[in-house]
Amino acid sequence: MREVYLDNAATTKPSERAVQLIKEVLESAYGNPSSLHRKGQEAEKYIRQARMKLAQILMAEPETIFFTSGATESSNTAIRGAAERGKRRGQHILTSRSEHAATRENLRFLQDQGYEVEELENDATGQIRLQDLQQKIRPDTILVTCLHVNNETGCINPVQEMGKLIHQNTPECLFHVDAVQSFAKYPVYPKRWEIDLMSTSAHKINGPKGIGFLYIRRGLHLPSLILGGGQERHFRSGTENVPFIAGFGAAAEELWQQHEELTAKMQQWKLKLIQALQQEIDGITCNGASPEGGAAHILNIRVEQVRSEVLLHALEEYGIYVSSGSACASNKPDEKSPALHAIGLTAAEIDESLRISFGRYNTEEDIQAVVSAMKQVVPMLRRFVRK
Repeated sequence: MREVYLDNAATTKPSERAVQLIKEVLESAYGNPSSLHRKGQEAEKYIRQARMKLAQILMAEPETIFFTSGATESSNTAIRGAAERGKRRGQHILTSRSEHAATRENLRFLQDQGYEVEELENDATGQIRLQDLQQKIRPDTILVTCLHVNNETGCINPVQEMGKLIHQNTPECLFHVDAVQSFAKYPVYPKRWEIDLMSTSAHKINGPKGIGFLYIRRGLHLPSLILGGGQERHFRSGTENVPFIAGFGAAAEELWQQHEELTAKMQQWKLKLIQALQQEIDGITCNGASPEGGAAHILNIRVEQVRSEVLLHALEEYGIYVSSGSACASNKPDEKSPALHAIGLTAAEIDESLRISFGRYNTEEDIQAVVSAMKQVVPMLRRFVRK
């Protein structure tokens, strides 16, 4: 059976170049990058090269890149570090209503410690309202944290405008952006956009799982959460994961070189898919941004009278892999999607919502395969529900 993988917002297939480089480093550059001998220097060279490639994509200095185990560790470090750094000045934190669990759970922890966490209002597509940010930011606000591209709906927050607004009003306030769904896919320039901290992950861009980085604005000092041997310029101790760091750099470089062409293709696929589905099947609507808006690689739809979990497994029988929501939320089945709740969907409507997300290995034929399978599966499932 032909495989149609359309769950690229959850994770992506590693690129051939990234896999080759990981294998090369594992086999030949296995020295400890902190060792002073030649074998250690060989390993350290791969880290230096990857750091340079990643920084170039951001138009930032290489020393602003700190490798971590992934975006969850990056966001934990950024949010808790910002809170600790700013606690003498204030305890007010602003965030959006539709954050990833890596941010949400950290903010709950801080609330239990006495911090005041306030949510920003969003419009009908889920985008943060700048006017609300202008009204709610205060002299004692120490952190604003939000997603760049929402992982469930594809809604894009105006982080460029937010950075300027935040620092014009409260210069000492730190701005953290979770750029997991945007880094190397769409332009994001933290230095130019006044972003102080930014989280990324390799496995969302055809790199390996278990590696990411935290961008920290030059000159900004955060307390370290992991102490030990002093790696990563004493910020994140622990022997560096050299093979995966090398693979991360290669994957990011490859994707960034083709991001404009790929974005145009994915936007076409998204439009064709939603138009075909709505022509062929009644009761299908878009959640969040319009198909013309939002991120090109994420389409979130509602299929009336069909539970997404049931539809997901029915499509699986056709070799099609999609998602009923954030993969990280699957460990908390009782917690409905905050992103869909934030744009006004009821619990029943959230249960009928399906995420289809594209990547560099998809083709036009994949879109046709989804339409064909949905035409067969959805009427059948609806008949079953009506009985």
